[in-house]
Amino acid sequence: MIPKENEKIHRKNLAVCPDCDLVLRYREPEPGQRLCCPRCNCTLSAPVENSVEKTMALSLTGLFLFFPAIFLPLLTLDILGLESTGSIFSSARAMVESGFVFTGVAVFLTSIVIPFVKLLLLFLVSLQLYLSRGDISTVFMFKVYRRLDEWGMLEVYMIGILVTVIKLLHMAKIEYDVGFFCFIGLLSATLLSSSFLDENYYWKEIEENVKGADKRVSLKAAEALEEWL
Repeated sequence: MIPKENEKIHRKNLAVCPDCDLVLRYREPEPGQRLCCPRCNCTLSAPVENSVEKTMALSLTGLFLFFPAIFLPLLTLDILGLESTGSIFSSARAMVESGFVFTGVAVFLTSIVIPFVKLLLLFLVSLQLYLSRGDISTVFMFKVYRRLDEWGMLEVYMIGILVTVIKLLHMAKIEYDVGFFCFIGLLSATLLSSSFLDENYYWKEIEENVKGADKRVSLKAAEALEEWL
């Protein structure tokens, strides 16, 4: 039996759950709604209103706070008149100088290099989409961002700071320096930028921008060929 035209299922109306591979009929939810897989409850789509603008603003805020949060002292510990202070960068360097090279390099990468690259890539991608100037480099940057998303561990470093504060609370006088508050702002901006990122919308906009760029290049090439002929 041949289905009627309005009963046909097109590929663009289908979605595959990334966790359990269940094929579903796809309907774009409204901002604030969440589309979940009925089998494993995996989130398939969660649109965010003004996702590009919010993500761009938060990632730029994180970039402004990054260097103070990394290089300025976080805490000052006063134990029996002896003061000790340090930053994220100095702690990673101290590990390397003490012989814990692997641990120091791991802290340096996951707490400094990768979080900075993530924020920078997310800001550049959002800026290109906001200006409607995306090209093939936008695809590359967004793919790299998705690969690095699991390796930025500012949250783990924050947990380590809290554990240190709790353990030394009754043994030392603790002063919270400027770097500590900058680090909280950096962590908040990083987490919020990830939560406001609507991946489905980003990929859709990237695809449209890349196709538009290809068309513009083709038109320019055709005009140049006509002038040459």
